[in-house]
Amino acid sequence: MLETPVNSKSIWRILKINRTQKTSMKKTLMKIKILSPTVILMSALLPVGAQAQVIAYEGFTQGANAQAVAGYSGTSEIGLSGTWATPTFGGTGNNQIRNGTSGQWGTVTTTYPAVENTSWNITQATRAMTSTVDFTVDGTYFLSYFLESDQADTLSQVGFINTAGTSELMAGNAYNGGGKGITAYIGAVGGNPQANANGTALDGGWGGSHREYQAVFEFTRSAGDLLAIINYYSGSYAAAGGVAVSTRTVDLGLLTDNFNTLSFKQSGWNVADEILVGQTLGDVVPVPEPSIAALGGLGLLLLLKCKSFVR
Repeated sequence: MLETPVNSKSIWRILKINRTQKTSMKKTLMKIKILSPTVILMSALLPVGAQAQVIAYEGFTQGANAQAVAGYSGTSEIGLSGTWATPTFGGTGNNQIRNGTSGQWGTVTTTYPAVENTSWNITQATRAMTSTVDFTVDGTYFLSYFLESDQADTLSQVGFINTAGTSELMAGNAYNGGGKGITAYIGAVGGNPQANANGTALDGGWGGSHREYQAVFEFTRSAGDLLAIINYYSGSYAAAGGVAVSTRTVDLGLLTDNFNTLSFKQSGWNVADEILVGQTLGDVVPVPEPSIAALGGLGLLLLLKCKSFVR
């Protein structure tokens, strides 16, 4: 970012525009009701996070230690309504909110409070969203969250339930071993979390040591077909430099449906936190800002495009 305040004079200096060109461009911009080129360049200078359009966010921030997930709602969430529910689909588990001192591993890097599962039984938690993930048309949605566990033989998945309440779109890890591992699937609500698994192990299938990941799921519908790209980053996307340690792509076939409920499944002693849903990668992970040189070129390009448009 610039170390000095950005004003109209500095904008012209960055773009290396002379007096004659500046006068001409100002006239052009006034014709399309843009008061200053500062508007164009400053929008590009904003950090990606400042421009992000988050569809949904849950960080369990106001949760008390050992508080049940069922019935929880806080004040920091985005795009969610009502409270979390933990319906039982063939199994019961123990989902509760933990803080940083009472978590299973003591001092950890997850931003507590977070949701901890302390059972081999599967628990699914759901909460309504105020917006719809629309897969009746082609488009892309991103979902990210943090996962902590001391083993790969754990179930941790996040996804959506459709507006009819009958079908779920889920992705994540489904235990470890032959025919298990990283997967994505569309199925009946509360269905088999190992659907579509093919043995792709999370980070090679570690054992015996506590680890943390940021999972990033990309769901893209193109020509009616839904493709899920699943990536796990050691520590976080930023800490890993955007290089995944585990990845898998699953073609989920043709899909025409709307989803309006956020959902996650847990089993086998793990922690989930900081769930984010958006329509770009920058909505769910911090993306490095472009260089000033690139932004200067972008600003000039936009100015020239505006001038060409008026002509």
